[in-house]
Amino acid sequence: MVQLRKNNVKLLILALVSVLTLSIGHAYNNQILILGSLLLFMGVTLISHKKYFLPIMLFYLPWSPVLKTNPDTFTFFTLVVPCVFLLIILSGFKKRMYKKEYIFLPFFFIAYTLIFKMLNGLSIDMSYLFFIMMLFFIPIYISRYSKEIDFETCVLYLTAGVLSACIAAKILMKFPHMLEYIDVYEWEKIGLTRLSGFYGDSNFYSATILVAIGSLLIVMYKTRYKSLIAIQIISIMALLYYGMLSVSKMFILCIAGIFIIWVISFVLEKRNFSYKIGMALTILFVLVITGASNLFSEQLDDYLLRFGMVKDTQSLTTGRSELFDMYINYLFSSVDNLLFGIGLSMEFVNSKSSHNTLIQIIYQVGVFGSIFLIVWWGMVYSTFSNKVKLGTVGKYYILIIIIAFFLPWLSLDVLFFDEFFYVTLLAILARNYLTTVQKSTENVEK
Repeated sequence: MVQLRKNNVKLLILALVSVLTLSIGHAYNNQILILGSLLLFMGVTLISHKKYFLPIMLFYLPWSPVLKTNPDTFTFFTLVVPCVFLLIILSGFKKRMYKKEYIFLPFFFIAYTLIFKMLNGLSIDMSYLFFIMMLFFIPIYISRYSKEIDFETCVLYLTAGVLSACIAAKILMKFPHMLEYIDVYEWEKIGLTRLSGFYGDSNFYSATILVAIGSLLIVMYKTRYKSLIAIQIISIMALLYYGMLSVSKMFILCIAGIFIIWVISFVLEKRNFSYKIGMALTILFVLVITGASNLFSEQLDDYLLRFGMVKDTQSLTTGRSELFDMYINYLFSSVDNLLFGIGLSMEFVNSKSSHNTLIQIIYQVGVFGSIFLIVWWGMVYSTFSNKVKLGTVGKYYILIIIIAFFLPWLSLDVLFFDEFFYVTLLAILARNYLTTVQKSTENVEK
């Protein structure tokens, strides 16, 4: 999947040791072990070369809700970012590598949001300050390290982080005091259980798994070694298993869409016939073994309940359409609400979130603020992207990226979460990676 360079392996081992120590510390409520693991996390993030910052953060992303000493305190996952930002600024201050837009655009956004915060009588909170900091941090970080950040390394770390978090959460949920961290949705009347890992929401949990699956499929597009392909397939199957435990309708619909597009792209790929036959037989073998072992039988029954194919399950409807209607009515109730938003604050209509990132963005910063975010991401993209055009197969993989990375955002409020930044950066990196695959394929043909 990725060349196992020494630095990759060392950092990944240290990261795995830190989360293993963290898991043991939380399991036995041992503050010394918890603090030790958090210090190791800080050390791995701060001392390592900053080109590894994105891979490391992707590894710890599914662990972020438990990177804390107790459920009521802040997460060290967020605390470490300002420290990294400061180190990058200090190391690059004399080089003057930073464009004026990196500073001007965030300052404009600060002025814009503060005006409408004051007009709405809303206070400045930590989530607002972190969001603003990321607007400064991301372009500066990308301008310094865009050519050194490796997509395969990011996927390796992300996959290891997601799988280790899934396994640990399933084990730790057996400890009663850990239920403060681990949400388990249960409908005892019909025997349905939904897991959400360390997240408080099953859809957030499965959304991270979808990103890992989509990323692995992109790496598999380039992989030529059979042993690595086998590891990737096993990883995808493991991710599918844990994703199915969430019993998320969004997850299963996205997986179906990803599979259909992947099959089309697989047929169109310019690889030798023996590879395609081998891959088809491998997938068929995996499906037969999975079916014979009834590995997903319980989850499939749960999905039948979720999709209303069994009687007396109408209470399981999510009610998102009502939330969408409520927010849309609010936005169109006055021009001010629609055009300017509320100034990026942790406030909700009738104390209920919108469960849709697009609606959330317009509600928070309005149409004008949304245009700013588009311009800001355009600036990041122009800095990070290699500008190489994609071929036909690459465009199909872009559809996989859209479905795996962003389609779940239509049922989640992601704006104030780390995923809004890190997953989007990974998507741009994935797009760059697809162009390198395209070039290598063309060279093989020549």
